[in-house]
Amino acid sequence: MSIKIYLPIDYFSLKERTNLYGQVQINEDNVVVYYVVDAIDFDFNSKSMEHGTTSDLRFLGSILCSDTCAEQQNIYHQLDMRICFTYDRNEPNISLGYIGITPEHLTKIKIILYHKKIVQGLYVHDENTLEQPPEGRGSSNCDFLELFRLVQPEVGSHRPRNKVLKSGLHLLHLVADAPIQLFKYTAENVFINNIMVHTTVYKHFKEWQLICDKSSRRKNIALDRMLGILLMVIMFSLVTPPGDILIQISHGIINQLYSLLNVLEGSPIGLKLNIHLNNFFLDCFKYHIQLWSMFLDLIEPIVRQVFLAIGVFGCLGFTFQIALLADLISIVALHSHCFHIYTKVLYKVEKKGLSVLWQVVRGNRYNILKRRIEAQNYMDRQLYLATIFFSAILFLFPTTLVYYVVFAVLKSLTHATLGIFEFVRRQLLFFPLEVCLKWLRKELHEIDCLKIEDVALHTQAFLLHKRYKIDVAVYKIRV
Repeated sequence: MSIKIYLPIDYFSLKERTNLYGQVQINEDNVVVYYVVDAIDFDFNSKSMEHGTTSDLRFLGSILCSDTCAEQQNIYHQLDMRICFTYDRNEPNISLGYIGITPEHLTKIKIILYHKKIVQGLYVHDENTLEQPPEGRGSSNCDFLELFRLVQPEVGSHRPRNKVLKSGLHLLHLVADAPIQLFKYTAENVFINNIMVHTTVYKHFKEWQLICDKSSRRKNIALDRMLGILLMVIMFSLVTPPGDILIQISHGIINQLYSLLNVLEGSPIGLKLNIHLNNFFLDCFKYHIQLWSMFLDLIEPIVRQVFLAIGVFGCLGFTFQIALLADLISIVALHSHCFHIYTKVLYKVEKKGLSVLWQVVRGNRYNILKRRIEAQNYMDRQLYLATIFFSAILFLFPTTLVYYVVFAVLKSLTHATLGIFEFVRRQLLFFPLEVCLKWLRKELHEIDCLKIEDVALHTQAFLLHKRYKIDVAVYKIRV
């Protein structure tokens, strides 16, 4: 069994009576590790000694004057100390004076000094490892991971003590949080929830709420809010409303679809299409496009109001605006989705018909029970009908295939646009912005880059326990 004590480097030269707070853990390899994280002024009151500035820390011990420890030898047990450091006016650093757990055959105690800012700035690749118990993380870097978790400041630990400033910040927080709370109550309404549950805005709201509940990516959310408000100001200051631009784009797409159908009316890229089926497709799709144009004219005022809502959604965040815009694009591009469904169904029917009739023409059939193709004796009239249907579908198939490919590409472009919006939306939420800021400030360090070096002391440190000396080695963590 060995003992390690992680101590902030500032406390190593501290010569004041101080209470130390942190945690104690015993690892799988029987290593007792003391994590000293926080310190406050020394106080004999037991209630004030229970916790430090954060609730995860416990009272470990104190830094006392060597004269005080010599006069009150029972002070360690009286205050229920795990460790105690002493200082002398003649010595530059504190020394270990008492430790609660002292196993037999212990020859060395390691005191490891660390900088809080360096440990707080460590970059952990997999944040899920911090949620695992220490025994489940493995022995490698386990001490550093636990120390990294303990030194992280609690949310709200830096609140101002000034009551006026605190009240002002609280009021500002309520005003800033009012839009998202209003949206939350609206989305949780039974009637509205049944409509919104399949929208991108609702799905994004759930992801955004999950991030807020975990109190992670706070800088991402702040950036999201600022970009949303900036876009809202830009949209409201434009001379031409964005809704007019979208309506113009929609009508432009309709004109392009008419041009595309006119190209398909002849022999596109030299393909010989079936005239009657081609005319049927053209009449059907032109009728649908005409209906869609009338529908756009009907919902034009609503589209303008939706863009007003997109601007107002800037109070929630830029990602909410992107999500609402994605829903609007899905509605505007509904006709291309319908065209793709029509051609896809015809394509699958003809493809299946060709595969089945091909086996009939060859004199085969598929045995469902044995799951194999077997020979079959068909009657002449069966072969005659199969040949007629096979030939008809075969000559109609190129026309259907051309329309299927055209509208599949059109739908793919729509999905690609929505995919880009989703990528941007997710990146704004989950991009490691805080890590990048630390990297720019050169405060980002990985665990692998940490090094431990010896600290040269003026005199050899040791702990006197039961009339024998235990060597105390002091190390320092550096980058």
